[in-house]
Amino acid sequence: MRRDEPEATIPFPLSPISNGEWMPKGPTRRQFETMQRVAEAMDRQAKRHGMSRAQFLRTAAATATAFWVMNETGGLAKNGNAAMLPLRKEQCDDLDGARELLDRKMFIMDVQTHHADVATFGAAACFLRFVGRRECQDNPAILGQLNYIKEMLVDSQTTISVLSGLPYGVPQGPANIRATRDLINEIAGSERCISQAIVDPNTDNTASETHIGTLERQVNEYGARALKTYTYSYGGWRLDDEKIAFPLLQKAQDLGLGLVNTHKGLPAIFAPGSEQSVRTTDYVGALRAFPKLKFCAYHSGYFPPGEHPEGKVGVTEFIEQIALLTRRERRRMYAEIGSTYAIAMGRPAEEMAPAHLIGQLLLALGPKNILWGTDSIWWGSPQFMIDHLKALQIPEELQEQFGYPALTDKIKRQILGMNAARLYKVKVREKRCTIPQDQITQMQLAQGGFREGRSLQVYGARTRREFLRMFGPKGGANHFA
Repeated sequence: MRRDEPEATIPFPLSPISNGEWMPKGPTRRQFETMQRVAEAMDRQAKRHGMSRAQFLRTAAATATAFWVMNETGGLAKNGNAAMLPLRKEQCDDLDGARELLDRKMFIMDVQTHHADVATFGAAACFLRFVGRRECQDNPAILGQLNYIKEMLVDSQTTISVLSGLPYGVPQGPANIRATRDLINEIAGSERCISQAIVDPNTDNTASETHIGTLERQVNEYGARALKTYTYSYGGWRLDDEKIAFPLLQKAQDLGLGLVNTHKGLPAIFAPGSEQSVRTTDYVGALRAFPKLKFCAYHSGYFPPGEHPEGKVGVTEFIEQIALLTRRERRRMYAEIGSTYAIAMGRPAEEMAPAHLIGQLLLALGPKNILWGTDSIWWGSPQFMIDHLKALQIPEELQEQFGYPALTDKIKRQILGMNAARLYKVKVREKRCTIPQDQITQMQLAQGGFREGRSLQVYGARTRREFLRMFGPKGGANHFA
């Protein structure tokens, strides 16, 4: 799966990575400048430690150093109550100090993960151009099952991943999702992966893997634990539509699925009209019509600047919709932060976007209703996002100005895994990662730990040009820089 990557110069991406659903606008000038300064710091630190750049990039100290540079370029405080990413210089300069900061063990449950069915879509036509870049035709396996296991579970601290596909059953359908889940749990000797049902209620194609008629099989035979929907599919639809959505929601409820996850925000480039269909304005009606169901907005309904029909930015509209709910209804509304959190990480540092994102959601929903997700495999190993949330705090200035609560370790643990465990009925204290039965842990140990074997690759586009290249003669993976 891996090859030497001399062009990799920074430890994680600093600009948005698209999964193929939405078009990235490319790195800003500020992001380019930050990348350059981070790359220079990587070279200095690698030399200081007597390591190659590739070796140093895979250390916790490299990640801490990148955070330090991001604080510097944004003119932010580096430590104390005013800092968003409080650090000590020794946590950048000392390998053990960085591990003490970032390698703390936590139960981590990632509720938004994907990979491609390369057996079906990796043939000569190479449909995987849809989600990958240059090397896809030559090596479609980089987007497949085994590399997913490596990136998600070997090269990060993720304890349990929740796997789902995209609309229309491509580039991965329900049967392939089940196969990956079963393989992971078999080699782990415990539950390390959970699957979701994928249904497009607006299709009349009864042969489709995601037709509503397949839901019973996905639940009873495939063991799906939640429902995942995309309201931009097949011309677009709404969760509060009595003709289209209500039969699906009723069937899900009858089959015992208590959680409905929906892609919201991040309009899909290949779905005309999705700017309207991915809005969160349908949650109020759905929550009131189905008082036994819980709903989760994937991506937290995030809209990049200039893409909302009414000009709203970020999670503004989602927060407005939450305000319309009663307290009881609000307890059944959840926010998932996949891709949205990583995008916030790369925003100009002086905006303190990650602190604002988490602060807004905490203020609107409370600490029990925010779910961790990363949208990986497209971002590569999600460890850099895990590291960032571990280090993040909401500065006192923002708490006083906006009324945000402090981001305590308890809240971080809730967001990173405890909330999802409750929703998916996962026993957090169940024995996992045991030796010798857990072959995933053995792979981690063989490479020296979860950081040391990271590929330093991402699998989605960073710019409009790269996005359009997906549909050209070549596709594949790209490096952070």
